[in-house]
Amino acid sequence: MTTTTQTTTPSQEVLVRFDLSERIQHLIMMLSFITLAITGLPQSFATAGWAQAWMELFGGIAGIRRIHHMAAVIMVFIFIYHTIIMVTNLFRKDIKRWMLPKKQDFIDAVQSVKYLLGKVPESPRYGRFDFRQKLEYWTLIWGSVLMAATGMMLMFPTFFATFLPGEFIYAAKAAHGLEALLAVAAIVSWHMYNAHFAHGIFPIDKSIFTGKISVERMKEEHPLEYKVWLANQQETSAQEAIDDAESNTQANNEEKGSNHV
Repeated sequence: MTTTTQTTTPSQEVLVRFDLSERIQHLIMMLSFITLAITGLPQSFATAGWAQAWMELFGGIAGIRRIHHMAAVIMVFIFIYHTIIMVTNLFRKDIKRWMLPKKQDFIDAVQSVKYLLGKVPESPRYGRFDFRQKLEYWTLIWGSVLMAATGMMLMFPTFFATFLPGEFIYAAKAAHGLEALLAVAAIVSWHMYNAHFAHGIFPIDKSIFTGKISVERMKEEHPLEYKVWLANQQETSAQEAIDDAESNTQANNEEKGSNHV
């Protein structure tokens, strides 16, 4: 994940939360997921009248499968791309590992429940991502791996049947369909709420599309991330002051040298 930096004037108080790469990844993942959902669910309920009518809009079962497979390839590609970036970031010392699960996440989850029940006066103070976002993220990672593996088995059943028992193909079909239903349910109930209907968000959280977030919202929802950003800004300002001082000293020395000549 990239470090948050300020890109507008102080009066506007807007920070960059997601860089261009992250926004593009989200957009491609979102579009491919929607395509997979609207082309995959009808296949799971192929005998239903509504599913047959829907499949006809895509040219029948052959047409809807073709589109489904294309969307699957795109999703797998973006998943591999994201995985490469995340693994690479693990070896970079200049990037904070915000998304890795920590003991604090469990503590925050308990405190959040207590806060909602009125047992404690304050909600947890979160960093770049809270425990709910991490849970959703790692559920997506696991779901993507499962869907990709079972999807490959369904796309090439003859190949996999050469070294796997036939029961594995049937198991893959069941797992693929059930995971798809679970994923759609999670997006509709969990992600849609957090991205559209949560307090201070309605009607939509634009930060993942614009990449920007207000300072006030950062302070309220991600105070620990704001603290890190502020420290980085102060460190940058201090370094710039040192550089300016060194440049001025060098210029003065050069000027004195030229005067002696």
